[in-house]
Amino acid sequence: MNLNQLRVFDAVARTGSFSRAAETLSVTQPAVTLQIRQLERDCGVQLFERIRRRPRLSDAGRRLQDYARRIFALVEEAGRHLEGARGLSSGRLRVVTGPTGSAYAADLMAAFHRRHPGIELALSLDTSERIVQRIVALDDDIGLVGAEQKHPALARTPFRLDPLVVIVAPRHPWARRRTVSVRELAEAPLIVREAVSTTRRFIETRLGAAARRLRIAMELGSNDAIKRAVEVGAGVGIVSRQVVRTELRAGTLRAIPLRERGFVHQIDLVHHRDRAGSPLIGAVLALLVS
Repeated sequence: MNLNQLRVFDAVARTGSFSRAAETLSVTQPAVTLQIRQLERDCGVQLFERIRRRPRLSDAGRRLQDYARRIFALVEEAGRHLEGARGLSSGRLRVVTGPTGSAYAADLMAAFHRRHPGIELALSLDTSERIVQRIVALDDDIGLVGAEQKHPALARTPFRLDPLVVIVAPRHPWARRRTVSVRELAEAPLIVREAVSTTRRFIETRLGAAARRLRIAMELGSNDAIKRAVEVGAGVGIVSRQVVRTELRAGTLRAIPLRERGFVHQIDLVHHRDRAGSPLIGAVLALLVS
């Protein structure tokens, strides 16, 4: 087994096709087929099952793909260590976060860019569960997730305490209120994220039995949609204060804290434990203590 065979194997596994793998690698299809046959012979197991002339990973193949991802990540990490020896003058940092954490991520990346302008930065948005999967699979370097998202492969650093607030239109009767109680909230038409949203689940956990009494007027798929609906007077919302900072400055929305305690969501910065020695990740963590 060698790295070239693993790269060919990974290309076939990712594309699901010998011909597409050949195009990706800029080689001929017979060359790809030969490499896979040699790899299966060397390993002594079948890595692909041919179903309707299309390759599908066997159980052994799926395990090898997990190892291949880790091996390629370590090869890339070795290059990054060398880049670190040159003072992080080049390289690429991949950050993934959810919609609520995107504003925090943007601030973090701006601070990182000021300190390391030669590093290319890439930001992706995904669900909390997918963020964990992407970090574990070594597809991204840094993730921002709620503290409730657990996995043994994750190393975590507390990043931000994210207060949730009730938002209303400027002409709403609550607009000048200092606080709103959970009981009052249960009597108002509420505009919330969909049930699978981390923020929605966090709110319902904090509300406990009171969550069953909420009057859900709308379930919307994004924070932007919630903000627009609240602005036009369709109801009240509960969102991260960070999400509405632009609207609060512009005066198009009002934010009111909940009277009850506990509506503060902790966001953690996570990375894979195997990459604790990465110069790039170390440079990100250094920002948190500077």
